[in-house]
Amino acid sequence: MELDWLLATPVAHRGLHDGDKPENSMPAFRAAIEHGFTIEIDVHLSADGHLVVFHDDNLKRVCGVDKKVAKCTLEELKTMRLKGTEYTIPTFDEFLALVDGKVGILCEIKGLNPYDNRIAAAVCGRLKTYVGKIALQSFNFGAVRYCRRHTDLPCGQLCTWQNPSTTGRSHLTDFMGKMWINKLSKPHFIAYDVRDLDDNPYIVKARRTLPVITWTVNSAEKLDLAKKYADNIIFEDICDLVESDYIPSHKPRAAQE
Repeated sequence: MELDWLLATPVAHRGLHDGDKPENSMPAFRAAIEHGFTIEIDVHLSADGHLVVFHDDNLKRVCGVDKKVAKCTLEELKTMRLKGTEYTIPTFDEFLALVDGKVGILCEIKGLNPYDNRIAAAVCGRLKTYVGKIALQSFNFGAVRYCRRHTDLPCGQLCTWQNPSTTGRSHLTDFMGKMWINKLSKPHFIAYDVRDLDDNPYIVKARRTLPVITWTVNSAEKLDLAKKYADNIIFEDICDLVESDYIPSHKPRAAQE
């Protein structure tokens, strides 16, 4: 499994976005291409079966409409505007046509039901004809496992130890944070929450055999953590700092086949 390219170039989180170029928008992707960064994206399925590039399950935060992406047709989604700009939600096809092998892609497959492989299956099917460097990742161990079985692409397990509640860690976040989930998904690499890196023995142990990419690095302090504990970064808001002060460790490892 060839992973060197994924470790050699910093990864722009949802493109190289800012106040004028919204996350997961075509201009944000063009900016990332111009800088030569690998691009991280998120992929959902519309109600009528089209792959679209969008992070949240719900459109409210980015588009101001309180409706789930999966409940909208592509025609409906194309009427939405990203962060009040002129830009609309790209399809996966539009994104792939723009990148066209010029930079690498790290594609997150959305959804949390490990028994629902519709998004993973659609992505794997579409990528059969794509020529370019692309890796897949998901929090959903079922999606990672499906992609391992149906593609020859690098497949990564997204992990976090952060608990959305304020009352301590849940069993689920322990399962992910300690990376027990990897026994189910058998990933080629790990994409781990930067907030959980510092002095984490599970990361130190895992990194002996699997590359670790960390997200989302958006400050000098987090960049310092990444340099110490990870092989590459998924970043936002610190493009100048990344270009001037970051070189991925680029330590090839024998990934699980």
